[in-house]
Amino acid sequence: MKNKIKTKLKEIKLSNGFRVRKVKDSGNSHIFVYKNKELLSFASNDYLSLSNDKRIINSAKKALDNHGYSTSSSALISGYTKSHFKLEEELSNFLGQEKTLLFSTGYQANLGVIKSLVSRGDNIISDKLNHASLIDGSLTSRANFKRYNHNDCKNLEEMLIGTKGKNNLVVSDSLFSMDGDTPNIKKMSTLAKKYDALLLIDEAHSIGIFEKYGRGLIYKNSLNNKENIFVTGTFGKAIGTFGAFFSGKKDHVEYVLQKARSYIYSTSLPINAVEATRKSLKIISKENWRREKLFSLISYYKKNIKKSGFTSLKSNSQIQALLVGSSKDALYVSDQLFKSGIYIPAIRPPTVEEGKSRLRISLTVDHQLSDIDYLINILQKISRNLVQSQECVKK
Repeated sequence: MKNKIKTKLKEIKLSNGFRVRKVKDSGNSHIFVYKNKELLSFASNDYLSLSNDKRIINSAKKALDNHGYSTSSSALISGYTKSHFKLEEELSNFLGQEKTLLFSTGYQANLGVIKSLVSRGDNIISDKLNHASLIDGSLTSRANFKRYNHNDCKNLEEMLIGTKGKNNLVVSDSLFSMDGDTPNIKKMSTLAKKYDALLLIDEAHSIGIFEKYGRGLIYKNSLNNKENIFVTGTFGKAIGTFGAFFSGKKDHVEYVLQKARSYIYSTSLPINAVEATRKSLKIISKENWRREKLFSLISYYKKNIKKSGFTSLKSNSQIQALLVGSSKDALYVSDQLFKSGIYIPAIRPPTVEEGKSRLRISLTVDHQLSDIDYLINILQKISRNLVQSQECVKK
């Protein structure tokens, strides 16, 4: 077995798929400190730059002083506190839903929710580019797992027609984490209603960003509080804290509470994380300037990225992907950026399809226009060098 593992690790390295963690000495701002060197980072999901906000930190500190760190139990034993109860209520009000259930991570939320809503003999119809947690939740549910072409509502309807009369669950991200694009949620909801299907939308990357007060794309499209539509999401991105949730109609949320093993058998969120999230939601609701600045940065980036020499995938969000191609080239570009003081890890298979390795650029409120200018300037130089080296290889 030991030799087999060594062989497999060698194969991963030879395919340019080997992953190495970098130990950073900094928080989650636009600055990444590695071995005492400051780099300009475009790799954080702290889109609203709230994870270092003193108001949120102080809320967490106060909770630590009052309650200690761990709840030391699952929510159904003794780990459900007044803080947890209040956050669930406040999230329901924020999202315009009847009831909300807290999970420890987004991965646990999607696994627990999907496995509770469907089982063997039912059907899950999932976008091909859904997050791994949605895929794994679908596979572990033992339901029939079908995947429709990315953002293709026509293909989705064809699959719904083929499974008409059965219990169907349609699953999709509301903002795709590797491409930065969004599906036609209104059309999806129409199809789900037409074919009597449930619709689960993961708002992990859109909560805090979209809609006037940051309530996400389900709320923005007036699809909240619908009988057949549910939402999952995380706090570890734009909200800047830690944890996750499932939200929808009261009976469905209550049912998931009774059935989701990832909820029942997990220690509940630490109270300091809960109180930090409560404070963050208040800030997100009031400080619209954060979204305004973020979208101004997005607009500026989109206007100027063509100069970089790389292909930018179509996106109107804070997630902007530069398509490079091979894993080898993506690693080269990432390494050259690092040498120029910019941190953007290469995204390679199996996270993305073979031949579609890329740089995933995350814009945050902490970024300035000058940061984008510097990034594009360095990318221009790398692009020219990459083209020249590829031409030499052809010769």
